[in-house]
Amino acid sequence: MPEMAYFRGMIRFTRIALTMSALALSAATFTSCADGEGSATPPTEELDTTSEVVSAEFPGGAAKVMEFIAGEVSYPESARDSGVEGKVFVEFTISESGAVANAKVLKPLHPALDSAAVAAAMSMPAWSPATKDGVPVETTITLPIFFRL
Repeated sequence: MPEMAYFRGMIRFTRIALTMSALALSAATFTSCADGEGSATPPTEELDTTSEVVSAEFPGGAAKVMEFIAGEVSYPESARDSGVEGKVFVEFTISESGAVANAKVLKPLHPALDSAAVAAAMSMPAWSPATKDGVPVETTITLPIFFRL
């Protein structure tokens, strides 16, 4: 299909690190005193640096996920007729079994393009799940899908 050529090479894959929330929890919080001086409050939890975390992976890697999305997404006629182009950020969950679930648009562009992006994400085959210390864990992925005329 000729419209698939628009998508090749334009889809960027972004992974979200599982440790971001742990980093946020371990950051020191600064508070102001009445006299204007600040004091540091020690973190309530320490960052676990001994765990081995492996990110979820699409079968064949990042290049294959781009190929898959390019083959699945078709440019909706209503968006094409309106001349709408840009990117839609889709967030989805990779379960402990590797299944794709809960796809939603984070940054909408056009209702038809948003629907096409979510449908493409939900049609993905199972991924290799993320693991922490060898145990599969649920993770969240954000995927920007580009639409160019």
